[in-house]
Amino acid sequence: MGSELIEIVKKHLLEEVGLPSDTLVDFLKETSTHLKGLMDALDEGIDEGQFEVVVSSAHTLKGSLVNLGLDELSKIAGNIETAAFSTSPLYLSCYFMRLRKMLIPLLDYADKK
Repeated sequence: MGSELIEIVKKHLLEEVGLPSDTLVDFLKETSTHLKGLMDALDEGIDEGQFEVVVSSAHTLKGSLVNLGLDELSKIAGNIETAAFSTSPLYLSCYFMRLRKMLIPLLDYADKK
């Protein structure tokens, strides 16, 4: 999903949300930083068994991804939220690793530009 992910987000923000094109790069950088923070909080919450943190971070991430036009990735965040809410950590790490892998282009966006 490499740069295709960034293109999906750009198209969604420009066409669906109506974000002015001159603010797109800065918005994507800020979004990248925000998503990194959420993923870090998820990672730490999963590692430490802090299900409240995982539920909260996953819920916020789920909404953020929908707002970026990334519905499929939002569903993975929703799976993390559901698994943590039921305090069933069996699949948390798998969902988290899958989501992080798919989000790499967006998570690294602020560092590349």
